[in-house]
Amino acid sequence: MLTRLLSASDRRVTRQTLWMGAITATQLLGGLAQMAISARILGPEGFGALAIIIAAAFLIHGLLAAPGGEAVTTFVTRALAGERPQEASRILRFTMAVSLGLSLIAYALIAVLVLAASSLLGIENAHRDTALMYGVVGIFLATRTESLAVLRLSDRVSLGLAITLAGVLTRVALLGVVWWAGGGLFEVVLAHIGGVVVGGAGMLAAAAVSAPRAGITGFLRSLSLKVPPDVARFQTGVFGRSTVSALAYNVDTLLVAQFTGAADVGLYRAARQITDTGHSPFQPLKDGVQPQYSRQWYSGQGGALRRTSLLFSLVSFASAAALFGLLAIFHKPIARLLLGEEFSGAAPLLLIMIFGAFAANSISALTALPAAVGRVWPLLAAEIGGLAVFVAAMVWLIPLRGAEGAAWANTTYYSVIALIPVPFIISILRQSRRLRHKE
Repeated sequence: MLTRLLSASDRRVTRQTLWMGAITATQLLGGLAQMAISARILGPEGFGALAIIIAAAFLIHGLLAAPGGEAVTTFVTRALAGERPQEASRILRFTMAVSLGLSLIAYALIAVLVLAASSLLGIENAHRDTALMYGVVGIFLATRTESLAVLRLSDRVSLGLAITLAGVLTRVALLGVVWWAGGGLFEVVLAHIGGVVVGGAGMLAAAAVSAPRAGITGFLRSLSLKVPPDVARFQTGVFGRSTVSALAYNVDTLLVAQFTGAADVGLYRAARQITDTGHSPFQPLKDGVQPQYSRQWYSGQGGALRRTSLLFSLVSFASAAALFGLLAIFHKPIARLLLGEEFSGAAPLLLIMIFGAFAANSISALTALPAAVGRVWPLLAAEIGGLAVFVAAMVWLIPLRGAEGAAWANTTYYSVIALIPVPFIISILRQSRRLRHKE
């Protein structure tokens, strides 16, 4: 019945969304298991120290990152639609080279800061070696978005699921060994790294093998990185957006650490990790629908684009209402189940952050539209506006309310970044009425 009701393009989106959903579900379950085991190994203070190390590493990697997945999806699709496979290969090489190069620079900066000014990052001297080790995670994750984009374009997302499952099982198994052996923070970090190495290296290998199936020929036969100017401009915008997003995603943990103690950091980070997990199911929808938006836009199918956006925006709204509604009702038992009795103080923080999570994810299918048509600036504007409000709220509320103030700032941030792109999305949908179908 579903096959008869949906068009061929919608079936492709649905199929890829389901595969991406399976990847996200695997990451989600692995992340929950990782969080539960790590929290029990380390306790609130140790978990807070781990949260600070993770936040510092991802902040620096994020500040110097330009993830190329959206550029690959949008501009490789355009090149293939125009029968320019060599241009598609150069775009893929360019995005991967930029991502890997920036991750190496980021790790060098992490090493300098940890060795020379670890107190600025909130990292204790006793944990400097651990922070240096954790910094390599960003290198192995550097090309993940580009690799997944290639698997989506080649319709081999199932391969990505197998690799993700291998990485998650490796990480959880190693954490189990650490727990059984009575290990500490350093061993927990080594377990995290082991899982990331398996997943990151596997994804890169899968993308190289799958590129020809997507029509990206000659990917490994040339070193040319020459790309059209608009691709470079798009990636410049992605760099800015990633920098702002990294600040927003990590600065709250660091500010809570500055104004409160490690135990409050652990409670806040644990509650935020649960809501972050709630964001995860919506990324597959965005990843699945974005390639279809690009195909429809560049082939002039304006009516199909509007139908696709309407259908999947209704799906995202209904899914957000169901998921976050259930999370709001059962937030206390969920927090106890995942974190243990020591983290009972995380439940009120979780309830506060649910409001912002719902606002952001209820329109997640539509927020993929600007990047899909080659416009990164609306999303950059949303991140900048959200960060400005976020920082102001944190500086005001954290000294007054501690972790609870940070939770209110978090929900304000997600509400703002949901609202700002709306006028741009409406403008794109109006422009789609003037598109002409390309035979």
